[in-house]
Amino acid sequence: MKEIKMPKRYLFFLLFLFLANVFTWWIIIDFKMAKEKVVFLNVGQGDAELIKNAAGNILIDAGPNNKILFELGKILPFYDRTLDLFILSHPNKDHFNGLFEVLDKYKIRAVMLNNFTYPSSSFQKLLEELKKRHILIIKGFEGVRISWPACAGRQKQDRLLVIYPPENLIFSNNPNNSCLVLDLSLDKNQFLFTGDISSTQEKKLSSFLTSLQNQYKILKVAHHGSNYSSSDLFLKTFKPQIAIIEVGENSYNQPHPDVLKRLKDIGAQVFRTDINGTIKFILESNALKMKIEQE
Repeated sequence: MKEIKMPKRYLFFLLFLFLANVFTWWIIIDFKMAKEKVVFLNVGQGDAELIKNAAGNILIDAGPNNKILFELGKILPFYDRTLDLFILSHPNKDHFNGLFEVLDKYKIRAVMLNNFTYPSSSFQKLLEELKKRHILIIKGFEGVRISWPACAGRQKQDRLLVIYPPENLIFSNNPNNSCLVLDLSLDKNQFLFTGDISSTQEKKLSSFLTSLQNQYKILKVAHHGSNYSSSDLFLKTFKPQIAIIEVGENSYNQPHPDVLKRLKDIGAQVFRTDINGTIKFILESNALKMKIEQE
């Protein structure tokens, strides 16, 4: 019997089809098994948090430099290069400078911010870059809500709510005073992202915080643990079970010892990105699990 040999190009083509099929199914399975995540990224002396769910990716702040790319690469698979929303809490470099790097590597669908007039040359350069790339800009103020379809078995819809500042706020020379504060409701879990607010702004959140009941509460400690934030009144009102301090090497004495003591006194379990590395919360079967990625 004569042996029939298949040309090598056909073998390579069949191998390509097989691998493409495996890859496609891998992406589909990975997408279906994706868990809801809230990740506090270790970007040094700065802030960056990622919310990942079936509806998309939301990045809050981007840290001071290109370390944000390394951190995002650990959480998002290589085929996922889209950020559906970027939220800038306020125009300080340790919160937005890394966004220049992110813009070159990821597609950003929309950006939320509220302070367009801050005269920093770096920030104005960022606004020009967003305009040049035709990225939708959304103004953030109290009451703006981002929501997505509720998962099966949940009594209420998940959502991200801006709770500060009010729309009519007059901006000052200190962008911390107009910092966006965000409340994330994820099933029975409450995450509070406080940016760099001080105790003055904390007092204005009291009425909202007292309305929260029967929630497991996680606090992003304001201003890297500055002693001008995390007042006794604020902490006793919110009563977080877990407090996350995003901080790196600095000369500001952050986190301040008094803040650490106040957090300890209310019974909060404290984690720090400079000590613990990236801190990840995963919602799995309506149970919240925490995972620390020590570097």
